[in-house]
Amino acid sequence: MKGDESKTKAELIAELDELRARLDDMRNRGRTPIADELPLFIFELDRTGTFRHVNEYALEVFGYTPEDIRAGLNLTDIIHPDSVKRIYHNLRRALACDEFELEEYPALRKDGSSLPIKIFSQPLKRNGEIVGLHGVAIDMSEIRQVESALRSSECHYRTLFETTGTAMVLLGKSSIIKSCNSQFCIMSGFRREEIEGCMTWMDFMPPEEILRMTGHREIRTEVMPNHPLSDYEFTFLTRGGQPRRIHVFIRDIPGTDDQVCSLIDVTVRNEALRALRKSEERYQLMARGANDGLWDWELSSDEVFYSPRYREILGYTEEEFPNHVSSWLNSLHPDDREMVIAANKECSEGKTEQFQLEFRQIHKDGSVRWILGRGASSKDANGNIYRISGTHSDITQRKQAEDALRESEERFRLMIEHASSGIFQATPEGKFLTVNPALASMLAYDSPEELIANVDNIATDILITPRDRQTFLDEMRAGGELLNHEYHCRRKDGAAIWLAGSTRLVRSADGEIAYLEGFLQDITARKLNERTTHALYAISAAVNTTRNLQDLYQTIHAIIGEVIEAKNFFIAMLDEERDLLRFVYFQDEMDDYFDIPDISDPTRSSLAIHVFRTGVPLFLSMSEPDMEARLASIGVIGTAPATWLGVPLRQGDKVVGTMVVQDYANPRQYTEEAVTFMTAVSEQVALAIERKTIEEALTRLNEELEDKVEQRTTEIETRKAELEEANRRLMTLDEVKSSMVSSVSHELRTPLTSIRGFAKLCAKDFSRHFLPQADSDKLAAKAARIQDNLEIIDTEGERLTRLINDFLDINRIESGKACWNDTLLNPSEVIREAVASAAGGFNASKDVELFTYLPETSRRIHADPDKIKQVLINLLNNAYKFTRKGRVTVALEENDAALTVSVSDTGPGIPTDELDEIFEKFHKSRLGDTVRNGEKGTGLGLAICKEIVEHYGGTIGVQSIEGSGSVFSFSLPSVSEDIRFSAN
Repeated sequence: MKGDESKTKAELIAELDELRARLDDMRNRGRTPIADELPLFIFELDRTGTFRHVNEYALEVFGYTPEDIRAGLNLTDIIHPDSVKRIYHNLRRALACDEFELEEYPALRKDGSSLPIKIFSQPLKRNGEIVGLHGVAIDMSEIRQVESALRSSECHYRTLFETTGTAMVLLGKSSIIKSCNSQFCIMSGFRREEIEGCMTWMDFMPPEEILRMTGHREIRTEVMPNHPLSDYEFTFLTRGGQPRRIHVFIRDIPGTDDQVCSLIDVTVRNEALRALRKSEERYQLMARGANDGLWDWELSSDEVFYSPRYREILGYTEEEFPNHVSSWLNSLHPDDREMVIAANKECSEGKTEQFQLEFRQIHKDGSVRWILGRGASSKDANGNIYRISGTHSDITQRKQAEDALRESEERFRLMIEHASSGIFQATPEGKFLTVNPALASMLAYDSPEELIANVDNIATDILITPRDRQTFLDEMRAGGELLNHEYHCRRKDGAAIWLAGSTRLVRSADGEIAYLEGFLQDITARKLNERTTHALYAISAAVNTTRNLQDLYQTIHAIIGEVIEAKNFFIAMLDEERDLLRFVYFQDEMDDYFDIPDISDPTRSSLAIHVFRTGVPLFLSMSEPDMEARLASIGVIGTAPATWLGVPLRQGDKVVGTMVVQDYANPRQYTEEAVTFMTAVSEQVALAIERKTIEEALTRLNEELEDKVEQRTTEIETRKAELEEANRRLMTLDEVKSSMVSSVSHELRTPLTSIRGFAKLCAKDFSRHFLPQADSDKLAAKAARIQDNLEIIDTEGERLTRLINDFLDINRIESGKACWNDTLLNPSEVIREAVASAAGGFNASKDVELFTYLPETSRRIHADPDKIKQVLINLLNNAYKFTRKGRVTVALEENDAALTVSVSDTGPGIPTDELDEIFEKFHKSRLGDTVRNGEKGTGLGLAICKEIVEHYGGTIGVQSIEGSGSVFSFSLPSVSEDIRFSAN
């Protein structure tokens, strides 16, 4: 294939045309489906007007197919012949001027039907040359139909506006009349040309109306724009100034500032309505004055008039209750229909001139209305009855009141009969007139009749304290009533109860007391609960107010006696050591008290033992038929009582005693309420006794303890004085020791220095002068021995110097005389200096390596750098001395608020039983002082480390596994993170 540079111009043009044809074909085959689906006519034309492309929507609308396009469909095929010349003229102009074209043409479908279209087109360029047109066409059919409909509608509404029977105007902005019809001209007396565009709405109003109309307009347009006033009346002035009353209807025209107004002259109508309203008001006033419904029945035409009040009584409107006889008949209650029709029939037939009866009618809501109906007939000149008129009075409320009264009386009777409260009427002298069953039951009578028959005087027969009756009457006479008064009463069976209620005086017409009436409720249980609660509180408080147990027993007796009869009362408590019931408190009018021994013996029995053994209350009364048999079966010690009540005293789950009340005369002295009361307070009594017993024991113990404390205090003060004297002597000895240590250390250092110096001189002179003369093996051996001894003298002197220095250091620290040159320091720098100081020993050993791990940055610490370095060097020297082979590692780690330095080795480790003593002074491991010859420790290095670290508030420790090495680590508090040091 030839390259482009070797082709001729003709070949290049031919190739270009071929490519354009292929591109057009690709465009025709690759059109986007979006353009095909748009509801527009999309097309491309060549310069001759032949269609090169049309979308599917256009083909469908015009009825053509893609084959028609490929066959050469032209503009002349779809444009009406009358417009072909114009469209070709526009085509040539568009191809020449390169501008956008917009024209409307009549078009033809393939089936010959026509449609208007509007074409939007512009030149189509390829390679800078205009090759045709492309654009869109819009079907104008619907638009033309809408325009036609609008013209028809405008004509229709214009005709309606002009020919309507009312005056109409079209108002523009500022109320200018833009248009009016002939009716408005007739109403106003002005010609159309004088009105339209010249006059405003206000020109037809009197001055007094303008302000009101302006207010209507503001309300309609501003205050209530969504709910404009649709109509109102105003005074309209004609050309001659004659006022007319006009009713105007106003509507806004959407999308404009215009309003359409319809005006109706209501002057004549208003005058007629005023006359009619006055007449109706007169009639309604009469009807309302009577508050009755009126009716009038024209018999000849069967027409009936019902007044508004008549319908109102039944809840109907005029439309719902028309003026027909059937309306009345349908409203009659079925049970009263026959009676009512008969009464009206007799009146219409002349048998009676008038009638009156009560009957029922059905209200619209379905309820029943009672009606008092009255009617009378009217006769014509011939004496014939031609109409009946009458009234209906609503007497429903009266009937309901009568029914309610009957029902109330019945309910009152039933209420009294079935009331849970006692209700009574009594004379001032104390005789019951009426009582209900509830009161009879409260007082243990079988019926109200029995109560009335057997009680002659309430004061003596019912009230336990008769004088309360006179107090009651005095208060009643003074106030007329007595509310919530309480009465202590005795029932028919002799049991005491509490009643409470309200009573009032009923006076006769002459002002004298006719009788008393009231209601009562049995408050025995409530009274017992109140007294029980009070008793529980009083017993609890008595623990703190009584002096001793005997005083507490007397107080408990008094508290119980306020609630029930407790003349005979005792408390018996268990004495486990002596196996007896001890009567710790005993008050009895018949017997003396004595303890009951051997209570664990089953044969031993009594009422108190029975309660103690069973752990349940025991209530016995001679009023019970089997009382004597029960007493015999249980066993009685002393005088047999008429009634006996005992309850167990418990402390937790254990019965520790009994509490008993008894009466020798009245077998009904106690009731089940007394059993409930005694049971309720028994737990509190047992608790109070326990607390008081403990309190007395504590008091005794406290007294004994105070004596012992006083004795011990004296001993402690004596011992304190002795210890203070001993401490003073020890401090003196410590000062002497420190002085002595310092002096001895100084005195030891001087000869040690001389010894080590002379030993070194001797070794030097010996090696220089005597060793070369040792020419025999024997002399050489002795010379070597002398050299070793001199080295031992120097080594031991050095060790003794270290011991003295360490001893001085720890002595200064312990005595508080050490010098601490504290400063903010970089821990990494101190570690590197300590490692450098200890590196000499490690460098001399090929089998032990020294490693250092420091973070890039670390927080600072506040300490003496020499002291921290001393700790590190001690730990490094120990690690070196105890590590024969392996590695020693120094690491620095940051924790929450501290820095931790660790020194780990791979030495033999430390036995577990020595870990707690490793930091003690002069501690030596049983594994040996060191694994290296000639490097013995002083036993003070770790103790000095511990003192230094703890001085700075840090901790030091060791972790070790025997045979696996050790890790010594110490932690020191770090300073704020504001400043951090680099490890470099």
